[in-house]
Amino acid sequence: MRKFIEKNRYSKRLMEIFLYNRFYGYPSFRLKKFAERVSALVPSGTRILDAGAGECIYKKYFPRAEYVSQDMCIGNKDWNFNKIDIKSNIYDIPVKDESFDFILCMEVLEHLRYPDRAFREFARILKPEGKLFLVCPLVWEEHQKPHDYFRYTQFALNSLADESGFEATWMEKQGGKFIVLSMLITGIIPSFFMERNFINTGRFFEIIFYPIMFPVAFILYCLDKFDKNKELTLQYECIFVKK
Repeated sequence: MRKFIEKNRYSKRLMEIFLYNRFYGYPSFRLKKFAERVSALVPSGTRILDAGAGECIYKKYFPRAEYVSQDMCIGNKDWNFNKIDIKSNIYDIPVKDESFDFILCMEVLEHLRYPDRAFREFARILKPEGKLFLVCPLVWEEHQKPHDYFRYTQFALNSLADESGFEATWMEKQGGKFIVLSMLITGIIPSFFMERNFINTGRFFEIIFYPIMFPVAFILYCLDKFDKNKELTLQYECIFVKK
């Protein structure tokens, strides 16, 4: 049932409107906005590597560039990895030095046992002044088990980047305390079932409780505007430049 819904473009559009908007489903909304933001920095004729691409959901944002996908293909069991161009370890990608102008790495770093090695590999395959677009979590539940190892502060990310020859030119927090609280409250019942592989049951309760949860999510979204420092955030959105 879920696969049918996801393949139906109209149902997917409805899910995007109701379940993945700035109030309800905030992380998905922000990932889309980040992809749109960085796509504007990628001109025609350049090459971009999507490292840990999964099902290549971000390919559509880079129609002008040569998009190349890489993955170890050990993520979610129900994912389709047929679109992956390079099936390899992220620490040793079989391409020449300075092969890419850009690298996209979305919600991958937490799944790497050796993130420092990944950063060094990114530095090897990026051209001088090439850009690394990266998103990774600070507050997130364990997922894709057992391949889930770390959560990152801004200081850890800056340290990894600096030690590998990168400089952070842009870093933004994905919401604050109230957004984190919103994700916990709105997701607690659906995730209880989904974690036990009762996916359709989880979706059912998400729909049933939506009329109650959406106003809660809306209020918490508005309150998050008052959290100026955002010391507790869901994820970091980063742009690093190779020195």
